Amino acid sequence: MEILLLITIVIIAIAFINFKDYLSNPQKRQQFQTTIQDNQIQEEFQEYEDPYKNLSKESKIKKSQYGVMVGLLAKLAQSDGKICELEKELIESTIEDIAQSLTLQSAMNQKEEILEILHSIFQNTTESVEELSQAYADLTKGQYKSRLKLVEYLLALAYADKVLSENEREVILDVAAYLEIENDDFNKMYDAFVEFYSKEDIKQDYKEACKVLGVSEEADLKEIKTKYKALVREYHPDILHHKGLEESIIKTSTAKLQEINAAYEIIEQYKKEIGEK
Repeated sequence: MEILLLITIVIIAIAFINFKDYLSNPQKRQQFQTTIQDNQIQEEFQEYEDPYKNLSKESKIKKSQYGVMVGLLAKLAQSDGKICELEKELIESTIEDIAQSLTLQSAMNQKEEILEILHSIFQNTTESVEELSQAYADLTKGQYKSRLKLVEYLLALAYADKVLSENEREVILDVAAYLEIENDDFNKMYDAFVEFYSKEDIKQDYKEACKVLGVSEEADLKEIKTKYKALVREYHPDILHHKGLEESIIKTSTAKLQEINAAYEIIEQYKKEIGEK
């Protein structure tokens, strides 16, 4: 009995000494608390299930910020039932940018497959403008400037044929509303495009148009179109890599693109008049 009592006293004394050491040593107390927190985080992580885990690659891209962006581009292009050459090339350049970005993120050579998926999203989007806008808003919380740049890009696309249709305007207004774009910011962008496109078109003759595109006057339509696409690619707005967020798209891109497009249309018309195909 005395031995048991002695053992109990020793155990209590050791525990008391360890407890005093714990209280008097902040470093050990912190280590102990950190261990508990780490264990809790590990348990929470083990319980977490990735909602995208069982999705196909196409579904993952479609639900991503880039996929939703392509869906919005599609809804805008579909809204007035027509798409001009410049708008088509701008959209294609943006899809190329997205494919390149996703390829780099995946660290695998999958660009052609990703391009195919993005084109499928563009051609087969069934979600409404409201659904896509809300999804984009959810994916870009705290990224106001990026949201602003997307809306400005939609205006640039809609004005590619120099006319903003009522349907295009409604789509852009809906997107801006869901992305919570301030009225002053939207009006500033909108007024800038109205002012730019209210100016008279730049007058070019055939020779001047060839100089703008950097082609010879004897170049055939195939060569001219290849050069046109390359120039659109060079000057199209970059809305993915946060370049020029503070600058107007009109200043950095639109003015040059309209000059290029006007030159292409003049050359194309001339070639058709002389019977060249």
